[in-house]
Amino acid sequence: MKKMLAVVFHGVDKGYRIEKVDVPSVKGDYDVLIEVKLAGLCGTDPAILEGRHPASPPVILGHEYTGEVVDVGDKVKNVDVGDHVVVDPNIKCGKCYYCRIGKENLCENMTTLGIYINGGFTKYNVAPETAVYKIRDDMRWRDAVLVEPVSCAVNGVMRANVKVGDAVAIIGAGPMGLIWTQLVKHRGAGPIIVSDLVEKRLKMAKKLGADITVNPREEDFIEAVKNATDGRMADVCVEVVGSPATVEQAIRATGYGGRTVIFGTTKKGLKVPIEPYSVMRYEKEIIGSFIANHTFLPAIAAMYERIVNSDMLITHEFSLDQFGEALEAHKSGEAIKIVLKP
Repeated sequence: MKKMLAVVFHGVDKGYRIEKVDVPSVKGDYDVLIEVKLAGLCGTDPAILEGRHPASPPVILGHEYTGEVVDVGDKVKNVDVGDHVVVDPNIKCGKCYYCRIGKENLCENMTTLGIYINGGFTKYNVAPETAVYKIRDDMRWRDAVLVEPVSCAVNGVMRANVKVGDAVAIIGAGPMGLIWTQLVKHRGAGPIIVSDLVEKRLKMAKKLGADITVNPREEDFIEAVKNATDGRMADVCVEVVGSPATVEQAIRATGYGGRTVIFGTTKKGLKVPIEPYSVMRYEKEIIGSFIANHTFLPAIAAMYERIVNSDMLITHEFSLDQFGEALEAHKSGEAIKIVLKP
């Protein structure tokens, strides 16, 4: 049987190995075999390795990927051999209560490619037809590889109901914070205030549409938002870091009738103090936003139209056997978005 290189997670205690595994094949009627062209490194991947996010080892990591269809099952109708595709890694049951009311991202029986079943940090991957979206042949792979994270941010922007002229504050200028910056800019928001501890990322935020950037080591974020909005505070404040301290800060930075979006992933069980009176009296909304929910097609359109600038976001590209170097670049903060090329 033919072999391929893959990044395989064997458990928190055993770590990962770059090893040769069997090339998968189409077995089910609705299977789609994809030759992976590019795969994105997500913050979830190191979180899995460090035990901060659950997974099912042994499993090939990688849940942000794009590629070309090389084989399909007998009953597949929506894609064909040769099609360029992106993959929604979160596979829903379509039968539970939440799937039936249009909230598939809350599916009670969801599983995920690259976390619980084999993903895209390899040369070939099998995904179910329901997870595969066709893209235009002239769409660049470096644009397509960002569709999955962009689809998550699109869901958040829609849940936050960002409107023209909204003052938007974003805590965190990593890849997701910078994607948020570009999406709300395109939606007509302003001023856009972005906070981060890394100067390189703040400079990138400015280039991508932020009106004001704040380094909390040098300037008080709450005061900066107050000054930028004539004291009103933010209409929308998005927390993209995943820290209880920044979640609390986001709620404080949200003005009357405003929306706080909890987008970053905090460790389960952590608590954040809030003042219920302030939430009640000033009609603040605290909104959770989790993965994509019927937002893959808008994300594909956004990337095809270059609303999100992949050339600026993708700063590093590594081969699979350089996965360790990719992790180091991620941890150091030197990289913004990292992609792997099988």
